[in-house]
Amino acid sequence: MDVFVTDGEQRSTLAVTRSLGRRGINVTVGEQRRNSLAASSKYCHCEYVYPSPLKNPSRFQEEIIRYMRTRAHRMIIPMTDVTCILINEIRDKLEPFTYIALPERRVFDQASNKAQLMRLAASLGIPIPKTEFPENINQMKSLAGEIKFPVVIKPVRSRLQTPYGWVHGTVEYAYSKEELIKKYNAIHSKIAHPLIQERIDGVGYGVFLLFTNGQPKAYFAHRRIREKPPSGGVSVLREAVKPDENILGHSCRLLEVLNWNGVAMVEFKIDRHSNTPRLMEVNGRLWGSLQLAIDAGVDFPYLLYQATLGQNIENIRDYRTGVKTRWLLGDLDHLMIILLKKRKRLALPNNFPGKLGTLWEFTKSFFDPDTNLEIWQRDDLKPAFNEFMGYTRAGIASLRARLFQRKADM
Repeated sequence: MDVFVTDGEQRSTLAVTRSLGRRGINVTVGEQRRNSLAASSKYCHCEYVYPSPLKNPSRFQEEIIRYMRTRAHRMIIPMTDVTCILINEIRDKLEPFTYIALPERRVFDQASNKAQLMRLAASLGIPIPKTEFPENINQMKSLAGEIKFPVVIKPVRSRLQTPYGWVHGTVEYAYSKEELIKKYNAIHSKIAHPLIQERIDGVGYGVFLLFTNGQPKAYFAHRRIREKPPSGGVSVLREAVKPDENILGHSCRLLEVLNWNGVAMVEFKIDRHSNTPRLMEVNGRLWGSLQLAIDAGVDFPYLLYQATLGQNIENIRDYRTGVKTRWLLGDLDHLMIILLKKRKRLALPNNFPGKLGTLWEFTKSFFDPDTNLEIWQRDDLKPAFNEFMGYTRAGIASLRARLFQRKADM
């Protein structure tokens, strides 16, 4: 086999499978169950079920080592924070058998730690949100009486492995001193010493890059149009745009200092008031909106495949702008959240569209000739059917649970 790719339920994994499969590369898709989203693609050559990396991380690692020893794969591409962390931990045991499409552990960890990243960026003159790094609860309480609200409370890591299992770091918003103290304590109890940042009101802007030997070989930029949740999260509609030279320069400088090898998404928000781009985070792996870059002409999965094998690749600087890619079911979730929930609960900026405006924008996207559907592709329909059935089952299960709870409360 050529490539083993993890996390078959991820949309980005489907994008990798289609990209490499269309080039005649045999792709094995791994997941903790059969018939995952990517494994249902006709471009998946083989699927493999492994132990849950969330519930049984050590068993997952043992099985990956065993599998790579007994099955010949030229390369392994981990796709989520959890599998990236776990595979980097056993890197020395895997490298005799396969190439690993992932920056080395020290570099990956530094980029994943938001506190280290923000300090590094500030030292390089890269704009960041105003950020506080409280070292203990008392220092946080002292800061709470001085800072300007609203603020964002961010755990230093998106995922953290503990003796009791994985902890997922969630971002919270605080609008008062009392709310800050309460939410900070809750996050701190799970992942110690979260950051406190000013909330940046503005458009999300992602720069995607491929680096080899600390130098950029390809880049791509996109603008987030809609996200789930609407206050900020996974992009459900995004557009390929010409890279902002200032943001691109900041991104390249940061990755050069890290001596980066591989792909990365460097995420900024452009402050609506000052028009200044501010660094949000770096994802050192292939990202959720990967299909947009492929649709626009920058095939990052194949470029990463070539780079990891040490092949020469040309510098890629041109791609089609104005192209949009839409995750339809995610966009439907975005719409339903706006329609069904009160605005106060959603932590939306003041200029965010209302219910009718959101409905109109959702409908209008169906008639935009520049908008591609992420999952639904004519030559590979099964993944879209797979996703729709899973979405429907989850919706029915949620409805049943609500009805059961109502009866229990009566």
